[in-house]
Amino acid sequence: MSVCAGTLRAVTRLRTSGVFSRRTHIATRLAPPSRRALGAGVIFTVLASSSRAMASAASASAFQGYPAPIVVPPPEGGATKAVCIFLHGLGDTGHGWADVASQMPVEGVRWVFPTAPTIPVTLNGGMRMTGWYDIADLSIEGNVDDRERTLESAAYVSALIDDAIAEGIPSDKILLGGFSQGGVIALTAALRSPQKLAGVAAMSTYLALRDDYPEALSAHAKSLPVFLAHGTADMVLKYEYGQMTAARLEELGFEDVDFQTYHGMAHSACQEELRHLASFVVKNLS
Repeated sequence: MSVCAGTLRAVTRLRTSGVFSRRTHIATRLAPPSRRALGAGVIFTVLASSSRAMASAASASAFQGYPAPIVVPPPEGGATKAVCIFLHGLGDTGHGWADVASQMPVEGVRWVFPTAPTIPVTLNGGMRMTGWYDIADLSIEGNVDDRERTLESAAYVSALIDDAIAEGIPSDKILLGGFSQGGVIALTAALRSPQKLAGVAAMSTYLALRDDYPEALSAHAKSLPVFLAHGTADMVLKYEYGQMTAARLEELGFEDVDFQTYHGMAHSACQEELRHLASFVVKNLS
């Protein structure tokens, strides 16, 4: 178990007058999403997006309502040899995590930080905010999966994968990752992907649509390297969510699941966790 003395980001907002951050019985106030600038010398671009309705073509630009992702090229302007697609949590944007690329620059690795569409969120009284899917209850007992939006967001991520492959990036050099809601979508897309991916990192999150498996698993899923991370002091998505996810994947026969526990970490990320994430990225994309 790792000890995280301090946290870098709590990607949730205070739930006052319906704004999401916590359930009303939680007394501790959580910090808003970090919007720190990218490190010196890091250049990011925004992919061109389209307003067309979702089409059958495997292109992320064909998905309506999804803003253009933030793209951080490989360090020193090198050629792209691998891609890491990382998804934010509820109420955040791709900008909220884009500085991660500057903290773990890996030769040849392009980072892509998508932004979720803006939707009404039941948990917050229908307030509109960025979300990969709707959620009404954060408890393990009361959390009912939003199947339609979860699968739609996973399909969007699959389209981002297809776009990278169309550019000449091998599928086994594409890694998915995400925090909170973003981790849910990263896991959903990775486990169902017909492509053999490099791995998936899921932080402070859980496995949705659990009863779909094993039927919904792709042919490559069980050999997929999986990095799971969760804090013991998480009052938004309880630590038990992480334990249940790790146990379910092992039950399904996954061969490479690394579940890291961070003592005292809330619904956030700490330096030790990011070091572990960097090691996972380097191991599977280098």
